[in-house]
Amino acid sequence: MNWVVSCTLCGSSYVYESGQGLPDMCPVCFEKGKKEVKKFLEKEQKRKEIVSISTPEFTNRKILKTLGIVSHEHIFGVGLVKELDLAKFNGGIAISWTEKVHSGKDLAIKSIEDEAIELGGNAVVGVEIVYKVLGAHNDMVMLLVGAKGTAVLVD
Repeated sequence: MNWVVSCTLCGSSYVYESGQGLPDMCPVCFEKGKKEVKKFLEKEQKRKEIVSISTPEFTNRKILKTLGIVSHEHIFGVGLVKELDLAKFNGGIAISWTEKVHSGKDLAIKSIEDEAIELGGNAVVGVEIVYKVLGAHNDMVMLLVGAKGTAVLVD
């Protein structure tokens, strides 16, 4: 038996031949999805292989091509009252603040690595991390965490 069903992604109608389970997307969207998943998995593999270093050169690898400057800035707020929980202090360290700053640094580095991948690179050299307090407003401290470097292709 044949069914006329609508794709949940594009809304188009298509004919489905009965069998195991009713698909929720048309064959065109299904193929497009497969391509996007493949592209995503390829990018994830490249993310695992990329190297970011703070020095301008590798000691054991040769830079084949310089691709350009990559940078990312991330601004986030930390609550003075809500997140400055004295019970979470461990030896004078505000753990919740430390976790947010660390997450901001990780996001900035990941972003410049992604930008380097988009440029065709497999490394970022001369990475610099910047931390800056932008100010306070309504019991929130606004922090900037940024990263910059040079995207390169190495052997």
